[in-house]
Amino acid sequence: MNRFQHQLYPTTPHLTPARRLLSVDQAADFDFGQLHTQLGVTKVLLVHGTFMGDDPFGIADVLKSLADSMPIFSNQVQGLADAVLKHSRPLVAGLTDDIGNYTVEFCDLFRQLVGPDPQVELLHPTWTGQNHHLARADLAVRILNWLLDQSLNADDQILLWGHSHAGNGFALLSNLLANERESVHTFFQVAGDSLPEHWVRVRSALAAASSPHPLANHLLVAAFGTPVRYGWDQTGLRSLIHLLHDSCEPAGKSISAGDSAPADGRAPADGRAPADDSAQLGVPPHFLTQPLFPSHSLPEIMKAKFGDWVQAFAIAGTDTSTPTSITANQRLKRFLEQSLPVPAEESSGALLDPLRMIPSGALRHLCQRWKTGTRCHTTGLNLLVQYQPSGQSKLGIPLEQTIMGHGVATTKTWLPAHLKLVIESLVAMQSLASG
Repeated sequence: MNRFQHQLYPTTPHLTPARRLLSVDQAADFDFGQLHTQLGVTKVLLVHGTFMGDDPFGIADVLKSLADSMPIFSNQVQGLADAVLKHSRPLVAGLTDDIGNYTVEFCDLFRQLVGPDPQVELLHPTWTGQNHHLARADLAVRILNWLLDQSLNADDQILLWGHSHAGNGFALLSNLLANERESVHTFFQVAGDSLPEHWVRVRSALAAASSPHPLANHLLVAAFGTPVRYGWDQTGLRSLIHLLHDSCEPAGKSISAGDSAPADGRAPADGRAPADDSAQLGVPPHFLTQPLFPSHSLPEIMKAKFGDWVQAFAIAGTDTSTPTSITANQRLKRFLEQSLPVPAEESSGALLDPLRMIPSGALRHLCQRWKTGTRCHTTGLNLLVQYQPSGQSKLGIPLEQTIMGHGVATTKTWLPAHLKLVIESLVAMQSLASG
């Protein structure tokens, strides 16, 4: 079991990463009904990433805190907080459309593609979208609370489809569903004493369940552009796929999925990582992309020359706590990052070594992690996706370059190709796992 251990920088994937070239028209004749008929998926839950929620900057949280401390004006201030929660996500959705955000229209298109089964829905109530441990922990608990309400037959599967840090919420969820008693108890303990109702319900449900929780065997996960953060627990889900926008084309042979590794997203039975052919690609085994540090030119970043820069950026050390979450985040940081070593101080000895010129220790450690170029996750099948230009744009920016390569994952234009890739990969996993 993973016990909420953090991923390292660099990582060593259990499965050899696979490279895929996508075009928008390659799914024209594909049978999307296989999601239900072949994989048994009865429900799909779409979950947006950071800053796309109902309180992305913690304004409503602050107002609620003020309301509690100001009894005379409590109703008025609480009313303002409720207004923020009501209008924030619609405002964000109106500004972003489907760039880095799952819209109602995206959900409707998903339903049109797959037909009456499975049911497809957006997470509601959604999560705050704040950029810190507590927000992502709350997302994990919210999803588990939602899962507890689902009526599932023995062979029914649920597909979690998430973007960016939603995937890290899924990672925490996998640790919760693995249900290792001591670590789960600690998780709830460090979250604080005054837990919301959905936290209380989930904690009680896990305490009364087996380890792993029975829901774990019903869970398929497709994570798009998820930064490498929390570790995944393989006993807390059935199959796991990461889709990562990566345009770095190494010389040599191409990589294919399933080489020397089981195809169900789990580690080999003996715990060893499969043979890694990355060395034959002329790149270090832990990454297949350009590192974020030293920094690249602004045009290379803005035009996503080497893929998704946001996914490469948002690793440990980039969280931003809100005033009401600072204390809880400090406790969660100690717990969730306890296995993450501080990078060893290193220097080339050169007078103008970029690392030597960074005065802040925390920023220097972050740059050392960026320097590893970590893109792939330790667990699951990492699909390194290169996009052929669709010819479509948003506000004059090609879809594939929006939000520095991070926005393409949620666009309606690319949904058919993404869905085809996910279904084909999950079907291949299922086939190989069954022998």
